[in-house]
Amino acid sequence: MWIISRIFLAWTALAAGFAAAGGFVAFVSLMGVIPRLSAMTKTASHIPLYENCLALGLIAMNLISLYPLDFSFLPRILSTLFLNCGGFFTGIFVGCLAGALAEVVNIIPVMARRLKVRKGFPWFVKAFALGKCIGTLLQFFVFPK
Repeated sequence: MWIISRIFLAWTALAAGFAAAGGFVAFVSLMGVIPRLSAMTKTASHIPLYENCLALGLIAMNLISLYPLDFSFLPRILSTLFLNCGGFFTGIFVGCLAGALAEVVNIIPVMARRLKVRKGFPWFVKAFALGKCIGTLLQFFVFPK
């Protein structure tokens, strides 16, 4: 009986992971993050590849959250490097998602109008990005929990 409950639990968790990943991919696709990034990098012909990588990454992260990986078999420097690279790419993804969400809700033009910013608007956006980057680095390295 316990094996049936384990199989049912695994099947339900996997289905929920696929549903969550599918919903998130649809959300990101509707926001236009991938087409905008591919247009900026002039790689629009690779949009299906980007979307597939996003979906596979979300599925992989769902599986990792269900079954955490043990890096004790690797030397400490390699496991630290692997985890730092994963954190770096996760930060890039979250930053792009936050920027796209801010553009979708038109927060940047509204703020520029309210603050009466007429010249130097690109510097204003770069200052936002730099402030977010510095704040994140401070949070992780200076004030860790």
